[in-house]
Amino acid sequence: MKKLVDERAFSWILSGAAMLLMLSLPLFAPSSITGLVTEIFILALFAMSLGLIMGYAGLVSLGHAAFFGAGAYTVAILSQHVSNAYVLLASATLVAAGLAAVSGALFFRSAGAYFLMLTLAFAQVLSSAASQAPSSLTGGSDGLNVTVALNLGFGEINSQTGLYYTMGGAFLIGYVLLRLFVSSPAGMITRGIMDNELRMRALGYRTFDYKLFAYTLAGALAGFAGAMYTYFNLYVTPDFLGWIFSGEALIMVIVGGAGTLLGPALGAAFFTILQNYVSFYTDYWALVMGVVFVLFVLLGRGGIVHIFRSLWGMFFRTGPGGSAEPQNADDRTIPSARKGEMS
Repeated sequence: MKKLVDERAFSWILSGAAMLLMLSLPLFAPSSITGLVTEIFILALFAMSLGLIMGYAGLVSLGHAAFFGAGAYTVAILSQHVSNAYVLLASATLVAAGLAAVSGALFFRSAGAYFLMLTLAFAQVLSSAASQAPSSLTGGSDGLNVTVALNLGFGEINSQTGLYYTMGGAFLIGYVLLRLFVSSPAGMITRGIMDNELRMRALGYRTFDYKLFAYTLAGALAGFAGAMYTYFNLYVTPDFLGWIFSGEALIMVIVGGAGTLLGPALGAAFFTILQNYVSFYTDYWALVMGVVFVLFVLLGRGGIVHIFRSLWGMFFRTGPGGSAEPQNADDRTIPSARKGEMS
């Protein structure tokens, strides 16, 4: 069947419209919408970091919030003595990366459910430590207020519009960084390890090192997201480190679509919008979220991205017999890595 419209032109138009909407949103949207989208940018960055190790390294974690919370607490604690935003953001990213590197080096000795439980226990230990630490350090179970404003050298960023564009820029930087990694030889090897680790070992690759690098990168990005969220929320709590927040990130990735970069970001937007608006109408919003999650797992495997791609394929790539052609490499099962492809 002939294409209804030119696919490439339509793709550029759609991307341009999305970018224009993103840039102009604060000009016409209410402040509540602007604030909500600003939060989505940060949570999307966090969800993408978890999506990296889930969809490209095959590592399912229930303790990824540990790195988000570590970044948030690093900014909250150090900001009492240091005001330079670049120092605080770099410190938060390095602390989270260090935690990820050390914990990953220990946890990778286990796999499957054991790895999952270790990550869960790790996050709970950090959450308990933050709750029971002296209130002068972490604020205890009540959390800690943050008084320093984000200043990137152009003056303090206090307005909603300024925070919106700053967090949007941070999201784009994170996306580009992940895109570069996924497209690099290291990223291809990591996906090959997820597909068949034994074969990659037989080909001579040090699979442990590649998995640890991906895990450390994901932890660093989560810590950076936590640091940015501290500037947005001006408050940190031990809940940022707990398993509940990690579970919410897991839901974002699954609902959005694991194995893609934008899928977790779409899942974060869907989860945040649904949570905010459903909780406004009913106290049973968690039940509604649970039902939606179950429906996605049972009926919408592949998440929102898979649904969009199916519609895209029906509209653009319907061939003879009405079957949709494969859209791209991400839609197919990732083939076993061959050494010639990785070099």
